[in-house]
Amino acid sequence: FEGVVRKLTKKKGVDVVFEHVGADTFAASMLCLKRGGRLVTCGSTSGVSTQINLMQLFQQQLKLLGSFGCRMENMANAMQKMAAGQVAPVIDTEVGFDGIDAALKRMEGRDVFGKIILRVG
Repeated sequence: FEGVVRKLTKKKGVDVVFEHVGADTFAASMLCLKRGGRLVTCGSTSGVSTQINLMQLFQQQLKLLGSFGCRMENMANAMQKMAAGQVAPVIDTEVGFDGIDAALKRMEGRDVFGKIILRVG
């Protein structure tokens, strides 16, 4: 996915990455950051131990932040920004119930960029 991010940002990278997966994607998430970017880690589904490229960390002046959650006022602020259209999710695909198996296979194969939305009804 870091290649897609680099392409979309014309090799500049992004300001912030919210890293929820953990060990399997941590290094790639760091590669998505621009100079001075921030990586907020708040999940470890794929494991809690990873290696960090210290040269990349200090040369790119990256900031690593750990977060266990948020306060209600922060959540309310985020929801207001989403409602106002200031923040939009990255949607890869929308599927109905008939597409669940294929969507799960794509997720397991890490062949997804963004969210897969399940249409109900």
